[in-house]
Amino acid sequence: MTTDSGAPSPRAAYTQWVAACSDAGWHVSPLAEQVPVQAALGRVTAGAIRARWASPQSACAAMDGIAVAASDAQPADRGDVVLAASAFTWVDTGDLLPAGMDTIVERERVAELRADGSAVVSGALVRGKNVRAAGEDFQAGQLLVPAGRRLRPADLGAAAAAGYAAVAVARQPVVAIIPSGDEIRPVGAALGPGEFTDSNSVMLAALAVQAGAVPAVTGVQPDDPDVLAAAAREAAGTADLVLVLAGSSRGRGDYTATVLAQVGGLAVQGVAIRPGHPVLLGHVKPARSGYSPPGFAGQSEGTVPAIGVPGYPLAAAVIFDLFAAPLLARLQGNLIPDRVPLAARLGCDWASPAGVEDWVPVSLTATPDGLPTALPSQGHGSGSVSRLARADAWWRIPIGQGHFAQGDHIELLPVIAG
Repeated sequence: MTTDSGAPSPRAAYTQWVAACSDAGWHVSPLAEQVPVQAALGRVTAGAIRARWASPQSACAAMDGIAVAASDAQPADRGDVVLAASAFTWVDTGDLLPAGMDTIVERERVAELRADGSAVVSGALVRGKNVRAAGEDFQAGQLLVPAGRRLRPADLGAAAAAGYAAVAVARQPVVAIIPSGDEIRPVGAALGPGEFTDSNSVMLAALAVQAGAVPAVTGVQPDDPDVLAAAAREAAGTADLVLVLAGSSRGRGDYTATVLAQVGGLAVQGVAIRPGHPVLLGHVKPARSGYSPPGFAGQSEGTVPAIGVPGYPLAAAVIFDLFAAPLLARLQGNLIPDRVPLAARLGCDWASPAGVEDWVPVSLTATPDGLPTALPSQGHGSGSVSRLARADAWWRIPIGQGHFAQGDHIELLPVIAG
């Protein structure tokens, strides 16, 4: 879909970019590795996890108390029952159910132990009560975790219970992050007039980790097309995705478009999105032709996808969400969305340009009816990283939907924490 401005929609741009990379020789072939189950949190399963055995493997006690055969109980006064000394065995939670017994009576219901060793139990016995049957949780061969899932704590517990000390997961893709600009200084460096800290690399590296990837951040590159081209080609030799930060617009010192065209190819120049319109989508040929380091999740015979990321923080975050995140998910075989849309009520009137997909950071306030109120962040433009820090969610406004009234129900994408 091409918009009235001539720029493609984000979805069309992504499709066009992936097709161009594929035509240039890039392909997706997620590779698997075994990792200890304790270290697999957040990794994506390379195959289905099926139980190697049943759980529990044998019937066992679900409570502390006595194991009995319900048919052995003898009536007593007030509806209680009496059990001969030979008719019960003391057990703790998790103990195997003794042979010939089918019921567990809670310790609290053992009202009396008589001198002859018999026991008085308050209330009637219900056959099978407080017993975990063999295979009650899962059977041998049962599907526990599907392929392509980002593993959660409960998934790891299930895998361990089902006999796995290690699980097969997709290798983590590597994201090369190349900050550029004569005015950009490393984190922690003193700033002179007109200079800025390389905060975008910090943010994008963290977003890469959240997406299951391994970030590899280079030093800050100067506004020199030859130097930037060499850095891009070198980074492509050890990465699955290359992000070149800043220089994507058309200013006098913006060379990223020229560089991408020179070192590989430029598929898309500008997308109908706000913020982030100047994004560049292309690919880079590695400095060492045909080189494919071990552990690549999806490498080419000659090219690596690349994104020219706009320099403003809001724009950089949106572009990562729209283009880098889905590509990294694809490289890991992760087809299940990681974020569930959040319903909210708009806290004010709002207008967006109708010809672009508008991403608006919003803060949320709880309400008594459970539907949070969303207040869009305003002011300071897309260069304000503090707007992003204050946001709880993104409001993704589709192309053609520009006007909203206070109280309208809207759908948000929550900001992922941690």
